[in-house]
Order: sequence, then C-alpha cells, then structure tokens
Amino acid sequence: MGAARMAGRVVVVTGASSGLGKAMAKAFAEEGAAVVGFARRFGAARVGAPQAGRVTEVQLDVADETSVRARFAELGQVDVLVNNAGPVTYSPVIDAKIEDLREMLDVHVVGAFVCAQEALRKMAPRRRGHIVNVSSIAAVRTFAGAAGYSAAKEALRGMTRVLVEEARAYDVRVTGLYPGATDTPAWDGTSFDRADMMRPERIAELVVEIVARPDMSVEELVVLPPKGVL
Repeated sequence: MGAARMAGRVVVVTGASSGLGKAMAKAFAEEGAAVVGFARRFGAARVGAPQAGRVTEVQLDVADETSVRARFAELGQVDVLVNNAGPVTYSPVIDAKIEDLREMLDVHVVGAFVCAQEALRKMAPRRRGHIVNVSSIAAVRTFAGAAGYSAAKEALRGMTRVLVEEARAYDVRVTGLYPGATDTPAWDGTSFDRADMMRPERIAELVVEIVARPDMSVEELVVLPPKGVL
C-alpha cells in the first residue's frame, strides 16, 4: 500500500490545472506515479521526461486534435488516462449560445475521444491500462438550465460505455465517473452553497483506489454528497 501502489506507472490527467483534475494529478503523484498534467493554462510546450512522484505540467487544448496526438506521441508509455478537461456553461435552451454548446462538445466529447484513442493505442500492445472518463451526474439525471452540459456529458457516457466493451479485449479497464456537486472553481460566481459539496481531494482518493486495484473493474460509478444532489 502507500506510495508504492502506482510506482512505475505513467498517469495522464487532462484539465489538471484546477479543481478535480488538479486534485487527481496530485493524488496519483503522491502514490508514486509519474504524472503528466495537461491543461490549456500550463506553459510548457513539451512533455519531456515525467518523474516519479511529481506532476509534469504541459500546455494542451484537448479540442486541438493535432496537438493531442503530438503530446501523446512524446510519451513512451501511458498506464492511466483520466479524461477530466471540460468547460461548464449553464443556460436554459431558449437563451443558450451555440458557441458554448460547441465548445463543450469539442472538449468533453471529441477531446476525450481523441485522448482515449491515443491512450488505448499505447495500452493495447502492453495489455494493461486504465482509462477514467469524468462525466457528471448531469449525464444520468435531469437538471433544468443544463441542456448543453448534459448533452456533452451524456455523449461522453455513451462513448465510455462502448469503450468499456472494446477495451476489455486488450485487458484495459475503463471507468465512467459521475460525480455530483463538487467544490471546484466551476461554481465560482454562483449563489450555490458549497458547504455541503464534495471535496475534490476525496474524489481523487477514490479514483486512485479504483485504479490501484487490478483485481476488479468498476465500469460506472455515481458519487454524490451525503445530502444527495444539491
């Protein structure tokens, strides 16, 4: 147990500059993994040599297919991919901006698809690996004012469920994660009470626990605050 659980593994986390992505990158590094954190706001233009127990921060817009393929080409191996990147915009359909919808689809769906494709291509020959797609409770429950976000997250869920079946042939595990309200910067500027929301660090611990146990496959996981959907 402890730091040795992820020793020798390379973990890629998208959207790693804040919130849940940052917490998961840190949690994997603390378990001994060499973590590559991708985010648009990071400055480094190349992956370089990831180091065990550290997070290497690399600039990447996952909606840019060419850049995604180039960054993954720099990686010698990928043992774990956490697809976490994704903007959040809430609006009722009648007022929604189509550019917001397109951005969410480009990142949550197309970006996650390309990242998963590149990761799976590295995992398949080694017959080991784990892909975690971070969706949302909005993919399985209905919330007024979240049509665009729900569309993106439900599409990601559909892709994840197919990937579960396809990746099994290569001994690669896939998990779809559907968290409820989590205290991240996504809620900045809103009037929601964040006191009862989940902490990103606790969810990160759960994800590491799932990945670190190769004797089981958690295909779908809904995680909610104790008080339920907020």
